[in-house]
Amino acid sequence: MFSVFFPAPEGGGHPTRRPGDDPMKSKVLNMAIEKSSFSRAGAQAPTVPEAGPAGTGVQPGAPSGRMRPDLNTARERLLQVEKALNSMIIGHEDAILALLVGLVAREHVVLIGPPGTAKTFLVKTLARLLNARHYSYLLTRFTSYDEVFGAIDITALTRGEYKRNWSRIINSEIVFLDEIFKANSAILNALLSLLQERIVYDPLTGTEVKASLHTAVGASNEVPEDAELQALYDRFAIRVFVDYLNTEDLVLKALEARWNGNGATITAVASMNDVQIMHDYAMTILVSRVKELEDNELWRVYHKNTSGLLKELKKNGFIVSDRMYIEKLPRLVAAYLALRGVTVENIMNAPYDLLPFLAHTASEKTMIVQFLTNSLGEIAELSRKLEEAKKQINAWNFATARSLLEEILSFDMNKLAEKSWLKPRAEAILASARDILTRMNQRLEGWSL
Repeated sequence: MFSVFFPAPEGGGHPTRRPGDDPMKSKVLNMAIEKSSFSRAGAQAPTVPEAGPAGTGVQPGAPSGRMRPDLNTARERLLQVEKALNSMIIGHEDAILALLVGLVAREHVVLIGPPGTAKTFLVKTLARLLNARHYSYLLTRFTSYDEVFGAIDITALTRGEYKRNWSRIINSEIVFLDEIFKANSAILNALLSLLQERIVYDPLTGTEVKASLHTAVGASNEVPEDAELQALYDRFAIRVFVDYLNTEDLVLKALEARWNGNGATITAVASMNDVQIMHDYAMTILVSRVKELEDNELWRVYHKNTSGLLKELKKNGFIVSDRMYIEKLPRLVAAYLALRGVTVENIMNAPYDLLPFLAHTASEKTMIVQFLTNSLGEIAELSRKLEEAKKQINAWNFATARSLLEEILSFDMNKLAEKSWLKPRAEAILASARDILTRMNQRLEGWSL
């Protein structure tokens, strides 16, 4: 999200003069493009974060309300984690976003791709940046339950006591299991309860042990095909397909990141407490009301924004289960908004950015991405014009910005008669353009007085 800077010069400065040209160092009022207001019955309205995504160079705007200092700090720290990962691990922006969304949503992530695609390095670096208690293990078909979860205490057994020395998997917040789909039946059953209930059952006594697991990350070279593995695969709400770097430019950037010192010393820039703060906040977003979208609760906006889109995808063979649509995907959307900023624009973008993570196979992901790209059509052009108008306002080119905004507002919604699932997105873009134009005109009129 871009922020628009509407300058308010001191001493009657001319509106066409840039702040750097003003010897009086004119004040600049940061007015964020989107200011979504929220309210909850009987509760204090959650504050809307307005900072743009990490790496865009956009600084946090003045919030429409007062954000709790701990929430604001937690969000900034997680964006620093994202920035650090992208500087060290080149070409895997989608995987990095997926892991952060998974953490904030408290959902599990699986990375699928050939060996040597930074899967293990990515997860271990993430854990170190968060100073998280983490556990990792490479599974094979011969890996025993005791190797992963802990062995029976032989000394205690000689005294007639049954005791298991549980491994670090019990107290770890992030668990990474490489080649997870090679797990045998004993480990498979334990993993199902660990991922679903965050409880591990002793296979001999049935005693349950509560785990500290926040998010599990699995890795595999291929998609599981065995029927008995589908239940485990289904526990991962986010599926990321990674591959080798495919352009010379990315390879050169990766070489630079590796050998110019990036990541030589990995220091924590956030904590799991920051993750928990963001998770708690994300869960309040779902039941908040969006005034700019007819004062609807976000979960209603989510339904309106996705139902038609998913019906069209179903015609192409992509089916989202009820559990995914009702329970998992809304949590992912809320986590995405907590990280990216709760704006009308981001609310509409979230499903388009997240749906590829639900694909079961790499070919299905390709189909989803292609469908979303093709379906946007003129909507993509509207979005491009909106972003360009924001840039022009920040560059003080108000006439160009007004022309772009007026072009957006002249869009004929009847063109979407056969693509009804795109109407909410188009309406959101038009609403943003109308709001920006109104506020820009009000500010310019104030200067002319």
